[in-house]
Amino acid sequence: MSSISRTGRLIAVVILVAAVVFLIQQGQLMRAQKKDYLSRELRGRVEKLKVEAAAPSETPAVLVGRLQTLWEWVNAWALTGGKVPVDIPAGIATWFRLLRNAEPNIAAAQFRPISDQITRYTHEFKLLDETPDALGKLALSKPGPYRSGDYVTFEQTWTVGGLPMAEGGGLLLTVGRGSSPQVTDAAGDDFVTIRSSNPAARFEVEKDWGQWTGFITRQTLNFRLRGASLKKGDTVTIRYGDTSRGSKGVKLQPASNDQVFFPIHLDMEGKGFPMTPPWPSVVVLGAAEIQYVNAVAPSVVRTGESFALAVRSEDRVKNLSSATTPEYQVLLNNQPLKNISAGSPAMNVLAGLKIDKPGVYRFQIRSTDGKLSGQSNPILVEDSPSNRIYWGETHGHSGFSEGYGSADGYFRFGRDVARLDFLTLSEHDLWMDDFEWKTMQEATRRYLSPGKFTTILGYEWTGSNPIGGHHNVFFSSTEARRAPLQETVDLDELYKKLRSLHDPKEVLIIPHAHQSGDWNRNDADMERLAEIQSGHGTFEYFGNKYLQNGFEVGFVGASDNHNGHPGYSGMGNRQLGGLAAVMAPRNTSEEVFKGLRNRRTYATTGERIILDVDLNGVKMGQRQAGANERKLRARVHGTEPIDTIDVIKNGKVVYSRRYLETSIQPRVWVQVKLEAPAEVFNGHKNPRQARIWRGSIEVKGARLVGFKEPWFAQPQSYRFARNAQNPNRLDYQLNTRGRGVAMMLELEGADIATELTVQSAATREPDPTDGTTPDMMDRPVADIPAVRHVVRLAELKQGMITFEQVIVQNIDTVQIQLVPGDGALDREFTWADLNQPRDGDYYYLRVTQVDGSMAWTSPFWIGGQARRYTPPAK
Repeated sequence: MSSISRTGRLIAVVILVAAVVFLIQQGQLMRAQKKDYLSRELRGRVEKLKVEAAAPSETPAVLVGRLQTLWEWVNAWALTGGKVPVDIPAGIATWFRLLRNAEPNIAAAQFRPISDQITRYTHEFKLLDETPDALGKLALSKPGPYRSGDYVTFEQTWTVGGLPMAEGGGLLLTVGRGSSPQVTDAAGDDFVTIRSSNPAARFEVEKDWGQWTGFITRQTLNFRLRGASLKKGDTVTIRYGDTSRGSKGVKLQPASNDQVFFPIHLDMEGKGFPMTPPWPSVVVLGAAEIQYVNAVAPSVVRTGESFALAVRSEDRVKNLSSATTPEYQVLLNNQPLKNISAGSPAMNVLAGLKIDKPGVYRFQIRSTDGKLSGQSNPILVEDSPSNRIYWGETHGHSGFSEGYGSADGYFRFGRDVARLDFLTLSEHDLWMDDFEWKTMQEATRRYLSPGKFTTILGYEWTGSNPIGGHHNVFFSSTEARRAPLQETVDLDELYKKLRSLHDPKEVLIIPHAHQSGDWNRNDADMERLAEIQSGHGTFEYFGNKYLQNGFEVGFVGASDNHNGHPGYSGMGNRQLGGLAAVMAPRNTSEEVFKGLRNRRTYATTGERIILDVDLNGVKMGQRQAGANERKLRARVHGTEPIDTIDVIKNGKVVYSRRYLETSIQPRVWVQVKLEAPAEVFNGHKNPRQARIWRGSIEVKGARLVGFKEPWFAQPQSYRFARNAQNPNRLDYQLNTRGRGVAMMLELEGADIATELTVQSAATREPDPTDGTTPDMMDRPVADIPAVRHVVRLAELKQGMITFEQVIVQNIDTVQIQLVPGDGALDREFTWADLNQPRDGDYYYLRVTQVDGSMAWTSPFWIGGQARRYTPPAK
């Protein structure tokens, strides 16, 4: 190499260094006049990154350093209230993991895409840092309130800010559930138009470009700017639901919410890199209809104690209705108590109620016109209750990550509408920045009301299945520091990081099954529960995986609701979400957190079923000394008639007691139950997806005079109705995942020759990738053949008949049985294990109601000791 070339390179390096120093000095000078949101040390690194990120690197150590600076910069910007695109935290988490886990011999060129992304986001934040109004401002013409499911028209106007939009730039529109924006059919639903104040500017629809953000907003429209650039002060107006040429408007989502965005992303320079301005939001109320009335009261009260009953008027997806309420009659154990006037609030709280005698009580609510009726959860009244049952939500989301609504709206819904006793907002850390964490801390503190409403700080560690699966993490203190995915590359690192930040006794970890936690790993001091029920499905197998590995975990249910509706997720994923019950003496942060950590819990499919169960006098969730005599005692108070109580020992049903036995009468009820297990196919993988059922139930030899419609979480994807041509036939379409769905038919004129034909059409399992996530089911999607089952009532005299259909390794079932029209809601149960008990055995109880709803106690252990997991050395 010549001395001239070496000299040239040296000069270039000197110039580059000088440029970096100059830019740092200029940045410091500009901010000397106002307070900088960055510390002096971070400001120096940021100014250096602005220059160096323009030069690609393929060296992992260099890229890790750049990522660290970018991550700190993004969070500092967020804490000023600046908008952070949700894909930046997710990208940083992924890139950190790839870089930290990189093998020494990996080709350097494979790191170039990470370098390019760092360059892109550094450029975006450089623009925001140096031109605070770079992305302009968005404004809505009509922020609402609107009603869910309605067709509406409104405009969103973008005013260009300090950064012009170059010709060839563009706008990316995303719209949430319920609508599909389009520009081709002016008379069709969801028609969208776009115009600019600059007459020379026009917008052309193009194929998808850039990245959409969040998987709530899958529908996109992509526009490119042609004919002119846009300068500061120019406007672009998007009309959603333009009705000028015959469209009904844009259809709103089914779920009510206090904060619904219609996101717009901006490609300012025409490079295909969308940037994210702050979004305004609209308010969506429930529909102007009342389809259900329900009531909620405390599960346990002391005799003579004052308590409140909440009466909810609901639309078809369980939103609070926006219609005028009718007059209701309130009864207690079917005895008239008082009336609620017509026109009262959809959420009507009757305070100051008292019950003076011990026993089990339920309120009945009936509209005086006879069209609506509902019943409260059971209330156990005792003279001196040692513990109360508190109901809570440990897994739910708002608009901070991939859902809808504000943090305030989330906590208000849980407290005031769902009537929860305790609540956590467990946002995905994958999309979370420091501002959102700070907001969650503040909201958790703000809504805490000792003795009335407990809030617990938490988040969802969103590691993918191969690195450990999703885990919800909770803290006893609202000052806690999280250990996010951006700082922990796998589950073992999460355990280690949390231990370095906190006393393990101040932390609780709950894995869940949908993106399944790794049941081969468990920190015994922190990971003390497992979520076996959510809006994604029923996953009892998941809890058993931990138990069979020797880990001590109790059971909880949750919703994993993404609509800002914690604890009462009428509009959810595949089915109703679950609930967690905690037994504690008082509703305080200390007692509820202690009850959760001590496994004094049980899980339900969302119903407030009362379980009072002990094994040899020891309550659920505990390990007792070895004993040869083992006696389970249970009291169950249901929300519907009790169908079955099962005893599970070491993962297998060892005893089952069925209660819904009846004889054939001229007027009789028949239950048809469809069930498909949701388990893993092989190893630590995600569970089977939902089973889609489409078919009919036809009655011959009797009249179908009535039926009870099952309640599902996705009304737009199910159908259950009497056939228009044949009144003796019901047509259905529904999904199940783990939990069975029971359909109840009332027959008149029935006898032993009465015949039921249940048909299920050929279907196909849903694709688990859903176009957005890796396929972790580890087997091909199965085609499900059509089946037809015919049964006469005479065959049901001996009990339930079960038809099986093998789908890969799963056994899907159609179960048919006669049931009484007035089965008992309260049952007492005892059972003794006489079958060679051994040290280390575990037991739990499973309760199933006639409507298919379920409850599970946490396990009881006798003898033996829990296994402690030791992470492998790295």
